[in-house]
Amino acid sequence: MAQERIGYYGKFTPTSLDTSAADKMRALAGLGETVASTALAIGKPIAAREGAKRGAQEAEEARTVDEAGNITYAPVKERVFGYGSEAQNQAAAAKTAELKRNDEAVYRSNVSAQSTQILSTFATEYKDDPVMFQQAANNYISGTLGAIKDPVLAADMNDFLTRSAFSSQQRIQSAYEVKKTNENIVTIGDNIDAGIREANRLARAGDAEGAATQLQIVNADQDSLAAISPKFAAQITNSKRQVKNGLYENKITGELDRLAETDGISAAFSRLDELQKKVPKGYDPAEWDAFVSNAQTSLGRTKSRVESAQAAATKEAQQQADNYVKSVSSGFVVDEGETAAVMAGVAGTKFEEQVLQAQEIAKYSLSTASERAKLRSAAESLGLDGIEILEAMQKQEDFINRAVQADAYGFAVRQGIVEEVEFDPLLLQDDPNTPEDEYAQNQANFQKRIQQSAVLSEQYGYAISPLSTPEARMLTDILPSLDHKQKISLAGIFKDTRGVWGQIAKEGAGSFAQLSALGNEQVMNIAFKGQDEVAAGRVKPIKMDDYRKDFVEATGNVYGADDSDTVMQAAVDYYYGSVELGSDVYDSGKFKEAIQAVTGGIEKVRGVITQLPEGVDASGLEDYFNNMTQEQFKQAGGADSLYTETQFEGGGLTGSKVVKVTRNKALEAVHQGTIKAVPGKNKYIIIDPVTGSALFGKDNVTPLEFTIDQSDVIGMRADINARINRYARSPVSGAGVPVMDIQP
Repeated sequence: MAQERIGYYGKFTPTSLDTSAADKMRALAGLGETVASTALAIGKPIAAREGAKRGAQEAEEARTVDEAGNITYAPVKERVFGYGSEAQNQAAAAKTAELKRNDEAVYRSNVSAQSTQILSTFATEYKDDPVMFQQAANNYISGTLGAIKDPVLAADMNDFLTRSAFSSQQRIQSAYEVKKTNENIVTIGDNIDAGIREANRLARAGDAEGAATQLQIVNADQDSLAAISPKFAAQITNSKRQVKNGLYENKITGELDRLAETDGISAAFSRLDELQKKVPKGYDPAEWDAFVSNAQTSLGRTKSRVESAQAAATKEAQQQADNYVKSVSSGFVVDEGETAAVMAGVAGTKFEEQVLQAQEIAKYSLSTASERAKLRSAAESLGLDGIEILEAMQKQEDFINRAVQADAYGFAVRQGIVEEVEFDPLLLQDDPNTPEDEYAQNQANFQKRIQQSAVLSEQYGYAISPLSTPEARMLTDILPSLDHKQKISLAGIFKDTRGVWGQIAKEGAGSFAQLSALGNEQVMNIAFKGQDEVAAGRVKPIKMDDYRKDFVEATGNVYGADDSDTVMQAAVDYYYGSVELGSDVYDSGKFKEAIQAVTGGIEKVRGVITQLPEGVDASGLEDYFNNMTQEQFKQAGGADSLYTETQFEGGGLTGSKVVKVTRNKALEAVHQGTIKAVPGKNKYIIIDPVTGSALFGKDNVTPLEFTIDQSDVIGMRADINARINRYARSPVSGAGVPVMDIQP
């Protein structure tokens, strides 16, 4: 192997100084400097970052928002010393600026959204009032800007809000102007239409001057409308022509109508034929032909209208007459104004006589029973001449009687004979919780009702109850819910008031009416208590088959069918109140006692079973009528019926001298007729033995009623004794004259 040449090997290099120690010291010194520089290079950036972080944090903490939403930026304290102070200050300033920008951006956005909504609300609310919109918008803008402290932001927002408001206002103003223009168009158009109607009316009525004046007003309104409506302006000339033609057509139509009324339809058609041949200026021939055709149709309607009016007038007159007759016949009061109107409507027609007769019937309806009887007699005396009015009177009399039987007081109020007085039949006591005495006032009103019933009894010829039928029905409806004490209290209110008990009996409360009419509180207490006992189940009901025979034997023919049932039920109620509780065996004796109790007594009088007044026996009642004098008969309301009879002097069957004696048929009927009890307390009539009908009073219509009680019988007997004593002492009669020979 070849060997390379060794270079410089073996060259001599002198030995250098030993500086290792010094070099080490220098190295250490340089390393310190290097380390210090390195430390500064690393620490400064770290301090700057931390300072910036602290500055941003302090800037965020310096920003505060109060409850109202107001934002405040407190100043951030600047750092002077330290490597991170500058970065901290810069970061705080930058963060504050950033926060302000963000808040301002949010504020702008909120204000923008809010302003859009508010201005939209204003625009809706004040869509018809631009001035109010502008005022509301300005107030809103002023309020919004007043809350902005930053002048730059305030200026920006002012510009933004003003532009937004102005834009909305322009839209509102434009819409408002369009709306007002349209309203003006409608208003003027309505005025034109109204003016045309009035002008046409005047023209048809023949008022040419008035129509011309109205046409000028219409033309002026047409010019005003053309000024604001381009569409109308384009056709104003034709519109004016049409209005003028319309006036002329109405003028012609009016003339034709008047001609038809004065000269007849044929004359009007002839005039129209003449007009058809001459087309007026301003008309197209087709337009004129159309008018003539319409006029011909109108004349045809006029012809139909005239004929229909005549038929309608006849029909209306008949309707007026029928209504009037029906009203007065039903008892309604027709005032003078309505009567005059009806008379004018039927004047000259065949219905006039019908209405006149109805007026006579109306007067008849408002007359008293005695006056009505005289009117019928007067009509009857006319013979054939009075037959028609007599039939009408009799028909009306039947109606009056039906109405009185149905509801006399209500009928009288409807006729206007009495004015209704307020009365509550169920008000039994005063209300202690009110200052007024309702019971006393109610009773005062009832006394007024009683006074009215006296007038109505004279008016209708019946004993009229002061209660209306609905009021009587109200009483009967409430009776089942009352106990025996309340029933006695209720009976005490009406006592012996005329007509009440018969009315209540007719409404289904016969037993209560019978017992109340009797007026004996002890009897009522037992009978009403009996009703309570049966209702409570403490007394067992008796069978009709058990007691009917006893009742018929005791009462005979004293009562009619309805009254018989009423008295029998009252006797049954009394029976229930008098027997022992739980009794289930019929006691005939007790039932007969009950009959005598609830009737006041029933015995034979003049051979006929008759109900007696309370406390009066059969002989007492018979004595009362047997011994009635002519004077007492007149005082009772009787009317004499005198006749002359020829007889032997002294009244015997034979004699030497014949004399004429004046006798009183009516008084003889009282002395000899059948005594019959009638509804009401202690009321009687006399059945004439000759005619078989009731003895009438002075009106010759109403049966004469005698009201008799125990004191009347006692008084009558006292008068008899006085007359006996007077005649016994008289030198004319001599002593010891038998009572039967003393003539009243």
